[in-house]
Amino acid sequence: MNVALILNYKAATETISCAESLLDHCPTIDHIVIVDNDSQDGSDRALQQWLDEKPSAKVTLLCNPENNGYAGGNNYGLRWAMENLHPEYFWVVNNDTYVDSDAFSPLLEALKRDDRQFVGSLVLSADTGRLECYGGGKLYPILGKARLLGKNQSIDALQQQVPQHDPDYIMGCSLAFSAALTKEIGLMDESYFMYFEEVDWQYRARRFGVSIKVIPESRLFHYGSLSLGNRSAFYHYYRNRAATRFNKRFYGPVFALVSAFLLSAVTTIKEFRNPALAWSGIKGAFKGVAMSVK
Repeated sequence: MNVALILNYKAATETISCAESLLDHCPTIDHIVIVDNDSQDGSDRALQQWLDEKPSAKVTLLCNPENNGYAGGNNYGLRWAMENLHPEYFWVVNNDTYVDSDAFSPLLEALKRDDRQFVGSLVLSADTGRLECYGGGKLYPILGKARLLGKNQSIDALQQQVPQHDPDYIMGCSLAFSAALTKEIGLMDESYFMYFEEVDWQYRARRFGVSIKVIPESRLFHYGSLSLGNRSAFYHYYRNRAATRFNKRFYGPVFALVSAFLLSAVTTIKEFRNPALAWSGIKGAFKGVAMSVK
């Protein structure tokens, strides 16, 4: 069985649109699991009303009793599916996306050829049709930053050239993998709460010889921009905390500490007119260094 997993947080309309597009265009998806991550805004009722009005044996709605972040919400759905559906392959899809063609079958074919890999899609802007990213991005760990590959390129330009670089990670916006892989490497680390969860997961998988690959035949559309945070205190704190914690796990505490100073400097420069936001980023950067990792 092939299972798509969609995490909802206070965005029932977008989640329904995403699920309906998968039902309409992805025949090799056998079941869709929607997890409401304790939205507390009526999302659960709106999603249940949609299922009551358009019942489908292929869709299950789960309500996570707590909001434990991107990793926690997705892990909740993955665990439930493993216990109740006996899946062979998973596809984690952002709820603020949609497809207009069969984006899953190319991913499935790639996994059937080699199931020891994470595979991802081309992510296109719903507004312009241009690339949001070629599957993922490049990391600059010492700065605690990342750059999306191929951003703003047209599909025509992409087809005329071979990408110069492979991504360092696949975006969690569209991430497919075998169920067997989760048993081997475990699930996502919920301590991040937000940001870097899927990056950490893929880097941990490298230790088991697991690779990543972009499948350009798989394409989905994303609303808004993957590269824009809302630049709130919340964003700066959790984004910076995640970056330095990631560095501590994979590059060591000294590297993480140096990156915390550099990331704090970058955040301060960007938010020099908003000292409260800068301070949130600085606190997050050094909190990440202090957090425990295994």
